Amino acid sequence: MTQPMDAVAVNLSRLRAERKLSFDQLSARTGVSKSMLRQIETGKSSPTIATIWKIANGLKVSFTSLLRLPDRRAKVASFTGSTPLTAESDRYRLFPMIPFDPQQAFETYYMEIDPDTVFRGEAHQGEVYEYLFVLNGRVEIEVDDRQYRINGKEFLRFRADCPHIYKNIGDGTASVIMQITYL
Repeated sequence: MTQPMDAVAVNLSRLRAERKLSFDQLSARTGVSKSMLRQIETGKSSPTIATIWKIANGLKVSFTSLLRLPDRRAKVASFTGSTPLTAESDRYRLFPMIPFDPQQAFETYYMEIDPDTVFRGEAHQGEVYEYLFVLNGRVEIEVDDRQYRINGKEFLRFRADCPHIYKNIGDGTASVIMQITYL
């Protein structure tokens, strides 16, 4: 089998088990014969694109979610292992750590803010929350004209559908983990 077909077999088996569906029930939902579903799940048949669409629609999952193998491997990575996004003459550095994935609905960044640096964040669209975990330093966050001072080993959660301002109010570089959650 090729990798996408391996993924279809693994994902179909997992989804059927999670939903406690028999092959008869899955066949009724998808319009794919139970013998074909069994062959796909056991890797004995490579489904057509049309068949994968039927399965995805019947299970109410995305087409691509059936084609991707779940990443089950552990991975050690550096907070600063990616190229940072910078602002304020490179005094504000944002390192992408965990990219957005619709199945997770969040993304995570490592942020460094040099002393006396102010960064103005735009309002996010929809119901979006930011979580700021200050690892070290002192950061002031302004949300809705109200200031919150967060020290190392503290965090702030706020609804981010309005402009917000990040300020380093400490003497050294502030290190922050930022998680953005989309509801």
